[in-house]
Amino acid sequence: MLKSLEEAYRQEGDKTTKFYISFLDDDPRPDAAVIEAMNDGASHIILSEVFLTISNHTAEGEDLVKDLNVEDYGATLSFTGPLYDSDILRSMFLNRVNDNIGDTPPEKVGVLLVGHGQPDEWDIEWPTETEQEMSFRNNILKDLEQAGYLEKNLGLAWMDFKEPKPASLVEEFFGNGVEKILYFSAAISADSIHSQFDVPELVEKANIPDDFPLLNLGAWNDDPIVIKAIKEKIDLMFLN
Repeated sequence: MLKSLEEAYRQEGDKTTKFYISFLDDDPRPDAAVIEAMNDGASHIILSEVFLTISNHTAEGEDLVKDLNVEDYGATLSFTGPLYDSDILRSMFLNRVNDNIGDTPPEKVGVLLVGHGQPDEWDIEWPTETEQEMSFRNNILKDLEQAGYLEKNLGLAWMDFKEPKPASLVEEFFGNGVEKILYFSAAISADSIHSQFDVPELVEKANIPDDFPLLNLGAWNDDPIVIKAIKEKIDLMFLN
């Protein structure tokens, strides 16, 4: 992702902006990445939040960086915010579905968007996590329906904590007569144990024939449309 993002700027003639990677649960952490940028002479630091929703994850990253008080050292700091309101990111889902249905007509295709989910008690503290994810995924379903996919063969499921689970919707779509089911780990930015193992395992629990085509379209990854969505958020920070 980072390499593709940097290349997008270089192709536009930007030779000076530097890019740094960071993780919440691995090194380098966001604060360490910001310190590295400051040591390299950065005067304007933009934290690109490659998450879908406003949640405890975005808050944790922002707090780590805000505690550095970069303004005291003459730098400015801004945050892109997550991507739940990105029309560009949303368009990636329809594009990827269209690219993977082959000769199967849209009305014979099922599409399942699987979210991670969080406990109901967490929704009290971070309601934006579930609200924004639900809104984002529902809008994707509307896009698919407008493109000719049938509403009855489109659905939302959860990996954990919430219902329905993927298998029940897979069985429902199969009962509707679909010939192929495509599914996403819709809120996960990059391939991980969730998108490559946990979600497929839940999908494959469905009571359908073993040879029925179930196609995992994975997480966002460095899809060119995803990079464009991330870049749009960063560009807005350059303008401010």
